[in-house]
Amino acid sequence: MIMIKGGHVIVNDIAGRVLERGDVLIDGDRIADVGVDLPVPPGARVIDAQNRIVMPGLIDAHMHSNEAFEMGRYDNQPLELWLNEVYPLFYLPDLPPRLHYLRAMLVGIVSIRSGVTSLQDDLIDLHFKPTAVDQAAQAYRDLGLRGWITTSMWDEDYVASLPYMDEILPAEVRARIAAQDGTATEAQIELHEELRAMWHGRDGIRIILGPSGPQRCSEKLLRHVAEISERDDTPIHCHVLETRTQAVTGQRKYGMTLPSWLRETGCMTHRLTMNHAIWLTDADIAMMGQARCSITHNPLANLKLGSGVSPVRKLLRAGVNVALGCDGVASADTANLLQAFRLASLIHKIGTPDYEQWVSAHEVLHMATHAAARSSLMQDEVASLEVGKSADIILLDRNEWGMIPMYDPIRHLAFSAGEDVVRTSIIRGRVVMEERRLTTIDEDAIRAEIVDMARWYKRVICPELSRHAAVSAPWVKAMYQRAQTDTLDDAFDVRRTAPLA
Repeated sequence: MIMIKGGHVIVNDIAGRVLERGDVLIDGDRIADVGVDLPVPPGARVIDAQNRIVMPGLIDAHMHSNEAFEMGRYDNQPLELWLNEVYPLFYLPDLPPRLHYLRAMLVGIVSIRSGVTSLQDDLIDLHFKPTAVDQAAQAYRDLGLRGWITTSMWDEDYVASLPYMDEILPAEVRARIAAQDGTATEAQIELHEELRAMWHGRDGIRIILGPSGPQRCSEKLLRHVAEISERDDTPIHCHVLETRTQAVTGQRKYGMTLPSWLRETGCMTHRLTMNHAIWLTDADIAMMGQARCSITHNPLANLKLGSGVSPVRKLLRAGVNVALGCDGVASADTANLLQAFRLASLIHKIGTPDYEQWVSAHEVLHMATHAAARSSLMQDEVASLEVGKSADIILLDRNEWGMIPMYDPIRHLAFSAGEDVVRTSIIRGRVVMEERRLTTIDEDAIRAEIVDMARWYKRVICPELSRHAAVSAPWVKAMYQRAQTDTLDDAFDVRRTAPLA
């Protein structure tokens, strides 16, 4: 048992309880009691929290750990050109298993240091084999971090997943793409079932469905995903309307917006999370609210790639669940959720002069706790310090420079606190970081191994990424430029809706 004694306790429950000098009792992996002047059970470890803020751990609702060795590599590239650099055509490197482990370890370490206790890892696995997920799950288990990992899926031809490519690509290139042996739809479903049987519910790991984007998945695959989601009550995480190009894709490919196509295939339910969700029409937003689906708001990556800003206030008003995420570390360039927390607390103050509609720091806390948990159907397990819930707790230093004098700790966290404000992290009742030192791994040894592997990746893999990307870049640029000027019909054009707020 662990007793956290005398802290400023932010319960984060529906009543918004705050205990100025409160205690939290942990029994095993659960919260056993929350109150004031609680008796210390015999043999319990006592953590003195007199100078600490005690609150539920944060949840990063969208991440790609497979990009961990490409932080800071790219700039001034919109999503479609960026994707061509990170995932170029005709290059599928055979990476050592340990590399997958170390990339996830890097992301997990930075996440824990920024107060994250649960991480949704939308791990992109180009090989459609269990190795990448196995290694990432092992890394999170070694750290003690909750990992909610997607089984990535896509089976649509590259040419069919982007507008105009059938016209732009030379015939020999289209033939080469068509000749590639893709991974069959059934094999992708089987991989999900295999990974779920291996990992789901084990040591804080969950396996969820990850169709990459509706335009990249066949109707057959999306209908399979919808059936599995209903059968197993499993979340679906899918990239939707991140860019104007994707709005054009929906118009040209389906004759309807991408959210409408997800509804047609049975995926538009309360179990669906749409990552990014920027280029939405008012009709899309109303449909999403009716379905009670979620989105992940990823302001760091969306600004870096010039994608735009998700209409968070409109989504919230419609009843859509809005969760906070970093996004991949080659686009957000960090797994530090506090950076996304700060940006989300600031950026919506320029969406409208109506300041009563601006997004507040406390609303962002909700995005990073309750809403993020809800996006992975874990709202009854984590996100508040209530009896019976998992003991996922972080302790912040109330004497950190940005906390002095303390007015509102959540506003300090959003606007003024430094990155070292998170001192201790407890996940599933286990102290995984104590006074900034990770307790479950040899941090120095892991750092040295990560540095060596990352340098190898930079030296060996990155030049090949660049070489292959250069071949297809002219075609991708032509597609992108055309998509920016193609006329969107009224039913697809977000500019014809009310101003974003």
